[in-house]
Amino acid sequence: MDKDSIRQKYLDQRLKLPHSRYWMLTDEIMEEVKRIDWQEGATVHIFLPIRKNNEVDTFSILNYFKLHNPQLKIVVPRTDFENLSIINILYDHEFTILGRNKYDIPEPIHGKTIPTKEIDVVFIPLLAFDIRGNRVGYGKGFYDRFLSECRSDVLKIGLSLFDPVEVISDINEFDIPLDWCITPGKTWNFNIRQIQ
Repeated sequence: MDKDSIRQKYLDQRLKLPHSRYWMLTDEIMEEVKRIDWQEGATVHIFLPIRKNNEVDTFSILNYFKLHNPQLKIVVPRTDFENLSIINILYDHEFTILGRNKYDIPEPIHGKTIPTKEIDVVFIPLLAFDIRGNRVGYGKGFYDRFLSECRSDVLKIGLSLFDPVEVISDINEFDIPLDWCITPGKTWNFNIRQIQ
């Protein structure tokens, strides 16, 4: 399947999820997150979910990290739609104030900017992924541009409510694949990397 077909199919599928099913899948994803041995002092970039699109609830991950991995340095994105770029803002569980941009994406209103090269792990939003770790997002290319600026050893983790498709047929040279994808009940590892 090509990206446009996958995008349409999986966004529709996600929007049709009953609330009870959505939260059950989110809980199963959280169980996978809890199995990971998070490196002390790692800097972790976590996207914030667009609720109306039924994106994976990353606030659950933020809350888990606050309680069980306070040693992690968390950054969340603020988007620059003029340059189609992402700015990393240090996230403080107590003091970061979130607003919503014109696309209804939660974002920090202000905060300390963290250089992209400092990031060790990136949680990446997606609509679908394939068995090789290729992914389909909304099509704006924000994360491909952002990942191209990250260090080559950054760990790229997708979050998906659904299992992979067999193949995304129209991958191009600018597409950056995942290292892992966490789904309900399974973490797909595409290159056997661990958090260093």
